[in-house]
Amino acid sequence: MITMIYVEGKKVVVLGAQRSGLAVARLLKSRGSEVILSENNPDLETPELVNQLKEWDIEYEFGVHSEQLFDANFAVISPGIPTRAKIADQLRWNNVPVVSEIEVAFWFADTPTIAITGSNGKTTTTELTADILKKAGLDAVACGNNGYPFSEALYQSIDTDRHPIYVLEVSSFQLENIQLFSPHTAVLLNLTPDHLDRYRSFEDYIQAKMNVFNHQSRERIAVINIDDPNIVKYSTAKSRIIPVTMKKNPERICSFEGGYFNFKIKNAEYQIEDSKIPLPGIHNKYNIMSAFSAAASFLDSSAGVTESLTTFCGVPHRLQYVDKKNGVLFYNDSKSTNVDSVVVALKSFEKPVHLILGGRDKGIPFTPLNEQLDQITNIYTIGEAAEIIEFELDTNIIIPCKTLDKAVQKAFENAKEGDIILLSPGCSSFDQFENFEKRGEHFIEIVKKLK
Repeated sequence: MITMIYVEGKKVVVLGAQRSGLAVARLLKSRGSEVILSENNPDLETPELVNQLKEWDIEYEFGVHSEQLFDANFAVISPGIPTRAKIADQLRWNNVPVVSEIEVAFWFADTPTIAITGSNGKTTTTELTADILKKAGLDAVACGNNGYPFSEALYQSIDTDRHPIYVLEVSSFQLENIQLFSPHTAVLLNLTPDHLDRYRSFEDYIQAKMNVFNHQSRERIAVINIDDPNIVKYSTAKSRIIPVTMKKNPERICSFEGGYFNFKIKNAEYQIEDSKIPLPGIHNKYNIMSAFSAAASFLDSSAGVTESLTTFCGVPHRLQYVDKKNGVLFYNDSKSTNVDSVVVALKSFEKPVHLILGGRDKGIPFTPLNEQLDQITNIYTIGEAAEIIEFELDTNIIIPCKTLDKAVQKAFENAKEGDIILLSPGCSSFDQFENFEKRGEHFIEIVKKLK
């Protein structure tokens, strides 16, 4: 087990040349490590990236994992690389410890970290928690799995002598190889089947999520949705629990009751009218309660909470209103990468929708959507999962489209005034797009060009 915090002079391997890999490589180099970036995909070796690595004085290799990696003091694995990948196992066999990017970044954090995980709602809750803290006059930064790596946030803070509260969105992949990572506050939003293309079972996925609590002392805080049966069944939190629930509970510090959001700060009680909070849907009520519960221990007054909750309208690619064309409303929910998030999206609308569904299959059954068919006018399938969707859904309203461009065009042709066209893919984007952001941005561009 790694106990080092000081990395100066250490030889470090960074596996993966995507966002988090590049960020942690630069952070370690800035702290005096000898870093080699190793990327198996030769297509990522672009002139721009090579010039960047040379500017940072970081050694690199593309298209190969060479034997020189086995002389390292430790290795950092990017979340996109499975923890049991061949190179990761080879490093362990050669007594090279393998840790995650958030583990390394945590070594350099000299201020509290709030870690937020769950199957759905992570980005919204992370951004909202940071917004509450900032509106309360505190320095906070949202980072992690939201596209701004924890290591990059740390590097920027060190470079500018900034000391913010880090509000960190963490995925199950990022939690797989932690050894000292111990957030001041750990938040678990919900647990539904996800990433079953990478995990052997739902239970394995759950255990990865539970790692967020593993190293917390009893004095630290765990914010837990106790209305989720999977969380209640599997939770391993031993720190001070703040429950999130819609039911009466003496330990909760906020609730939605009587048309108000009710919350307590240092035993003082406050209220905000439901109608003044723009985030829609029951799922967002849980996100709001979780965000407030995560921020509460840092707050002295209600001002920041009220300002944040009455102005925060959500995040890009999560039920994002795009435009209205010929009376047809378009919503971008590209961040929907599992079936449960599609169900949540559908329940956010009162009228049936034209649903664009598909992408790269993650091994999660689409059958739960059979119970939502009354909310759907047509399903327009895209990407590799199209045939699986057609096989698993008991309906004749499926229109195969292959590409997002064709799906949007076909849905627009079929839609009537007042109808909703929703991109909520329920799959990863990697069959046709670099990431869910690119998929959502492309959807927005298609909508803009519709006549």
